[in-house]
Amino acid sequence: MQIEQPWYISLRAEALATVFLTERDDLIVLPQQKDKGLDLLVTITKNGNPSGRLFGVEVKATASSSELTQDNENYNLRKNGFNSTNFFRDLPFPVCLFFFTLDNDQGYYKWILEPIVKSQNNIGLHLNESDELKKITDKEIANIISLVNSWYDNKSNLRQA
Repeated sequence: MQIEQPWYISLRAEALATVFLTERDDLIVLPQQKDKGLDLLVTITKNGNPSGRLFGVEVKATASSSELTQDNENYNLRKNGFNSTNFFRDLPFPVCLFFFTLDNDQGYYKWILEPIVKSQNNIGLHLNESDELKKITDKEIANIISLVNSWYDNKSNLRQA
């Protein structure tokens, strides 16, 4: 039996995700309609203007950090509660899961559809079914943006070839 979480958990988690992402001035975060797919669409800007480069964020949370276990720098959920990765399988752009523990407002992430650059002009999106999470830091968000930009750079090269 699944226990229903308090109503404010998802709202607070989305607010935290927005705060983490908007600490950068090159991202525009757009909340999506509740329960209709992705929680957030993030547009990467260039010189203050939308670039057409976007990625999705699915936001989940729990009230307690006791639901996580730590193994070195990686974290795992004690119970696998996010088997919905297949829902995102056909999206044409990268998607992350942001997961928050609300007793300490700490954020964690993993790729759902990870942008892969195999070689120049050879890109893909890998459906990541691992439960391994990394702590969200400014450095990790910079890594996310760098990987998404690299993926789009190589995608653009495909069209020009």
